[in-house]
Amino acid sequence: RRPRRPAAWPGPERPAMAAASPSPRVRALTEFLISRGEPAWRRQQVLHGMYKAHKRKWHHIDGIPKGLTWQLKDRFGKYISSMKKESSVEGDFANKVLLESHRDKSRVEAVSLQFKSHRSLCISSQVGCAFRCAFCATGKVGLKRQMDADEITDQVLYFLQQEQKVDGISFMGMGEPLANPKIFDALRVLTSPELYGMSARRMNISTVGVIPGILKLTEEFPQVNLAFSLHSPFTEERNRLVPLNRMYPLEQVFEVLDRRIKTTGRRVWVCYLLLRGQNDTLEHARAIAQLIRERPAETRYLYHVNLLPYNTGRAVPEHFRRAEAETVTAFQKVLEDNRISASYRNSFGHGIDAACGQLFAGYEEQVAGTGAAAGLAAASARGEAARAALGRGALPA
Repeated sequence: RRPRRPAAWPGPERPAMAAASPSPRVRALTEFLISRGEPAWRRQQVLHGMYKAHKRKWHHIDGIPKGLTWQLKDRFGKYISSMKKESSVEGDFANKVLLESHRDKSRVEAVSLQFKSHRSLCISSQVGCAFRCAFCATGKVGLKRQMDADEITDQVLYFLQQEQKVDGISFMGMGEPLANPKIFDALRVLTSPELYGMSARRMNISTVGVIPGILKLTEEFPQVNLAFSLHSPFTEERNRLVPLNRMYPLEQVFEVLDRRIKTTGRRVWVCYLLLRGQNDTLEHARAIAQLIRERPAETRYLYHVNLLPYNTGRAVPEHFRRAEAETVTAFQKVLEDNRISASYRNSFGHGIDAACGQLFAGYEEQVAGTGAAAGLAAASARGEAARAALGRGALPA
């Protein structure tokens, strides 16, 4: 069925309509159609073909005059998406795709995970990452650049164009989602009724603890699920594993998470990567239990510890290894004995470098400058800008 057709563009509101969309592509498309004198319903017709019918090319959209099709191609390119597939590989119930930007050939990876009852996507938010977590392959390539809202959401569009039914979306691919201010525009695109029309409750954002981003997410998208990557309850150890801890200490992050739970009434997942002989001891388990038990009574029951298996990543030091099965069992038992909600998550896509911490999109390890110190310096600079921007109600570009 074709979308309902309003009579005409509301004249005085034309500039506002063109600027209203969080999608740069939709804004440009609206301005283009207005400049050509197309009726208002033409915009709905085109958007329906793009985001509801999941067409790959402009001439695939039903009902568009041939002349307009050619003009759309000349203005926006042959394909609707801003990303094109370079390669793909399947295995371990996962389909990993290497996508390249039409803009500058920047590459990211996205993964489609097939569970027994549903399909979930794991998508990227940055080309690389500045925060250089010790165990993560993405951090080894450094931050190449930010992705815009269309590039982020076009990863979802790619799988929809492959006729995959998408039940959930996790921003857990390459990059730190809350270090990219365009993530909020991407959420608006995905939840917009005239575009993807997806539920915010089916989206998950993972963060290593970018406090300004958590506050903004709580304010603007309280229904989006949040996962906090902890990986150690001890400050010095977490400084080594997650260098951003020096800027946003875990104690401060938990205070912000308490506020989020009080505001939203929604669960927070505490992700914990078990590394053999490093952070998988019973002492670590008891410290995590104590950390959560110290939360206020009205929030502590909404924390859930998600124990994760380590996946060997490219250019990651060999001393990082997956914890033994009996160690995981004993670790989880300590948490449960302390009445902490906890579970162990199986890893999909490990054999094709598609699991957590393995995405690197074919980039080489960044060795220029001072290595990890250079990455931390970049993270620190971004964090100071984030603090300054927080007072203005936005994250830095």
